[in-house]
Amino acid sequence: MRILRCIPAAFSMYSKIPVPGFRGKDEDIQNCIMFLPLVGAVIGAVMFFLIRLLSYLPAPVSVRAMILVTVPLVITGGFHIDGFMDTVDARSSLKSPEEKLEIMKDPHIGAFAVVRLLILGIIAVSSLVVIINLDSQSERPIYVLACGAFTVSRAIAALTSVYMKKARNDGMLATETKESGNACTVALMIQLIAAASLMAYLNAVYTGIILAVFIIFTLFYRHMTIKEFGGVTGDTAGYYVTTSEVFALAALAVAAMLLMGRV
Repeated sequence: MRILRCIPAAFSMYSKIPVPGFRGKDEDIQNCIMFLPLVGAVIGAVMFFLIRLLSYLPAPVSVRAMILVTVPLVITGGFHIDGFMDTVDARSSLKSPEEKLEIMKDPHIGAFAVVRLLILGIIAVSSLVVIINLDSQSERPIYVLACGAFTVSRAIAALTSVYMKKARNDGMLATETKESGNACTVALMIQLIAAASLMAYLNAVYTGIILAVFIIFTLFYRHMTIKEFGGVTGDTAGYYVTTSEVFALAALAVAAMLLMGRV
């Protein structure tokens, strides 16, 4: 019963989805990261139905793609985007790990963060335009794989947050993972395997490419966080989620173009 309370706690912590009547206790917050992938599943489900709905409207593909890009922002309230921008600002300072951690606490936004976010936004919109255009020519829907990537990114982000060295012992991430044990690992692995299996069932080749991108980016992320921050933080976890899911969309778009003979 205690584990089930972590589900509404996860949506209360990591999204803007209302959880009526829920009053989280400390132990719920400490374990809610095990259900972070469920927020990604909701984002994927909303995008799935929205893509289907927009296909019946006379809207240009570029407009549909821009609408879809806002879905994660609306559902999460920009929770991970905030971490992404703080991390970019800190990395761009080229200062010591200790100073970078202090920069992350600064509520102000730097120019580098804005530019990087714009670049990611352009990549995401462009990738979705390609995916939507090529989907009609594929035997099985391509966009479902894109939807699944939001669950995979959060499952891996949660696992790295639990098992990688923490940069701080008193931050939000440390609190969220303090009591994480075998149950947390099992729950995250089940969600990761379930999402990856569904994606592989739809298209094993594309799924393999997407998972390869996640693996490569995770290795980079581990090296980067240890070298530049001394470990992971809540902000770097947001950086992971935001960047990895855009890279996954881009990888799917490029793979679809290559395998369907469009380039």
